[in-house]
Amino acid sequence: MLRFLIYVAEVAIVVAVAVWLANRPGVVSLDWEGWRVETSVGILALSAFLLAVTAAGIFAVWRWIRRRPREWSMRRRLSRQEAGVRALSDGLVAIASGDADNARKHTRRVGSLLDHAPVTLLLEAQTAQIAGDEAAARAAFERMTQNEETEFLGLRGLITDALREGDDTRALSYAKRAYALKPRTPWVVDSMVSLLSRAGDWREAQRLIEESQKSKRSSSAQARRQQAALLTERARVARSSGEAADAYAQARKANELDPALVPAASLLAQLVAEDGRARRARKFLEKSWVAAPHPDLRDVYLGLLGPQTPPLETYKAVEALVRSTPEHPESHLALARAALDANLWGEAHRRLDELQAVAPTAGVYRLRARLADEDAEDMTTPAEWLELAASAESDRAWVCGDCGTVADDWSAVCGHCGAFATLGWSQPPRIHRALAHSGGDDSITNAPETLSSAGVPGSA
Repeated sequence: MLRFLIYVAEVAIVVAVAVWLANRPGVVSLDWEGWRVETSVGILALSAFLLAVTAAGIFAVWRWIRRRPREWSMRRRLSRQEAGVRALSDGLVAIASGDADNARKHTRRVGSLLDHAPVTLLLEAQTAQIAGDEAAARAAFERMTQNEETEFLGLRGLITDALREGDDTRALSYAKRAYALKPRTPWVVDSMVSLLSRAGDWREAQRLIEESQKSKRSSSAQARRQQAALLTERARVARSSGEAADAYAQARKANELDPALVPAASLLAQLVAEDGRARRARKFLEKSWVAAPHPDLRDVYLGLLGPQTPPLETYKAVEALVRSTPEHPESHLALARAALDANLWGEAHRRLDELQAVAPTAGVYRLRARLADEDAEDMTTPAEWLELAASAESDRAWVCGDCGTVADDWSAVCGHCGAFATLGWSQPPRIHRALAHSGGDDSITNAPETLSSAGVPGSA
């Protein structure tokens, strides 16, 4: 509607001008270089108008001719970029599907179409990785570090490559460079802490964790858990070096940060007992059992009694330990073991029946097999319980939350993937249970490829 009104207004103006000129006829005379031109005012106005239109048309044609080569060049460049992006997408799909030959072909095409843009190096590196050419992948990552846009990504690739080869020194040097570029990136901080911990540089690792917590780059709960793990390792080192006071201070602080961290609580109790305060150590373990019932706490607790303690006294001691959490599966398990050692067959039956109802693991069935073997009144046979144990759920163990690896003992750093403060007391992943039943519980440690193919979270 607005356009129509504008058009009507323009026509009205033209008509008004034409009528005005028609009502005011006149003659215009022009003398120039011996030429004399006489015409009416209307014809002169029309001629001027036509001349202006012709000039505008000539100018438009000249501008079109002038811009045409640039437009052709831009259109060609955009077409190449579009084709390059398609090739890049196809290359990434080929990499994801593990098709090294197809990925290599698309990598070459991306390089020619995108004039070897920095992203081409990433595609080249990943193509070399799936093809198994680690040297070519490393060279591509090295070239990426020479470009400001891709330096950080190249460093991550080099860190991964160094860790794959077990070269912690090289990985740490790359991690320091990455940290200098982007210190607020979580994976950089985690890598630095993990590598420093593996190198035994606990103080520097602790400094990074504290700095990360102050700048709120990590959650307070995560920072406390990491600090507790790190302090526990420092306490272990101090104890092995004969520095009992320093070990006690570190273990106590670790326990305050994370009361559920069993290694810290166990170590602190041992240090207290070694200082001649066995009664206080037992009270502390009873309190720690409430926060995190665990077999290690039971072992330390019983270790305070001495090797000559009668089995019945041991059972009573276990009762005192688990008094605050009598219905927890670990409490039932501790009492069942103590009852078996004390030949309390009725109590052992009752505890194992409770465990079969709430947590029927392989360990429970093995205890039932022992009970069937030692209790003359038990009408079952050890063989039938061991058969059930072979297909039952595995007992809880130290499991890495990142790669799913099961460790024999707790440590601040996962021995398989190198992650820091990720070991937790939990049910092993199904892949571990399957391998444990077929080839032993420790077979999972040497099977990273199996973990990855099975889709265990964090196994990449």
